[in-house]
Amino acid sequence: MGFRFDVYLLLLLFFFIRTLLSFLFSLPVPFFLLRRVAATYLANAATSFSDMGASVDSVERILNYRFRDKRLLEDALTHSSYSDATSYERLEFVGDAALGLAFTNHVFLAYPTLDPGQLSMIRAANISTEKLARIAVKHGLFQFVRHNAVGLAQKVKVFAEAVSKEDEFVAHGGSMKAPKVLADIVEALAAAVYVDIKFDLTTLWVIFRGLLEPIVTPEALQQQPQPVSLLFEICQKQGKYVDIKHWKKGVKNIATVFVDGEFIASGSSDQKDIAKLNAVREALQRLSTSMVVDVDSLGIDEINGSLEIKEAKQKLHKLCMKKKWPKPIYE
Repeated sequence: MGFRFDVYLLLLLFFFIRTLLSFLFSLPVPFFLLRRVAATYLANAATSFSDMGASVDSVERILNYRFRDKRLLEDALTHSSYSDATSYERLEFVGDAALGLAFTNHVFLAYPTLDPGQLSMIRAANISTEKLARIAVKHGLFQFVRHNAVGLAQKVKVFAEAVSKEDEFVAHGGSMKAPKVLADIVEALAAAVYVDIKFDLTTLWVIFRGLLEPIVTPEALQQQPQPVSLLFEICQKQGKYVDIKHWKKGVKNIATVFVDGEFIASGSSDQKDIAKLNAVREALQRLSTSMVVDVDSLGIDEINGSLEIKEAKQKLHKLCMKKKWPKPIYE
């Protein structure tokens, strides 16, 4: 009995010692890995800090403004997917309202004769998602943003390439819908400035106006009217009813334009808004050949009776190119 107890005791002691030794020998590996992880984290943090410092300097040069509180600008350049810092979401919320009010003050003072509807159209053209996104592309703002969102950079790159192919500045959307993140960045930057200058709207506009150039003016808006508004305006003057319908075919969005129940044109795109714009633009082109258009309402100077026929034709051709109408046929 005593012998059997001694054997059991020795076996227990053996297993205890082996377990203890295994545990002791295993300690250096986790500690070594922990040191490596900590070193890697600190190195990445230092690199991130250095990159953000460079980004802050670059954006300050773009804005031509030096921040008192650099953390505001750092937050404005941090996407919500970057979990190690405060994102720009709260700033974007403030910037949307602050930028809108600052621009409202500007157009109210700059254009005292315009009615509220005209002022609203100018404001919408200047601070829309499409306009602000193109501002972000123009100044290369996305490259300074910290993020961990898969595919976000590619989406911005594709949009930037589409913008680079546009013939002129687009106030009402181009061939591709703008990624909202680009407009959010501009609004967050506006808020960062706004908070840094103690919520002074006048100073915000002085600092931020340069970034928003070119400002869409009433004259520019007349040359490049909002297609949907223009379609409804033309048809209303003709006493006609416009109906725009949307439907999907697979992944494609389809928009169709009907005037007084008659099909006029359709357009398609991956994005619903762009499909609508494409359909409306096509409808305007087709209606221009079948409707009598009031020349005075388009802002065209009256042609003097003594003007040479050649000059009149040149002016007409210029108008058709500007409005994207078919070439005129003379009889």
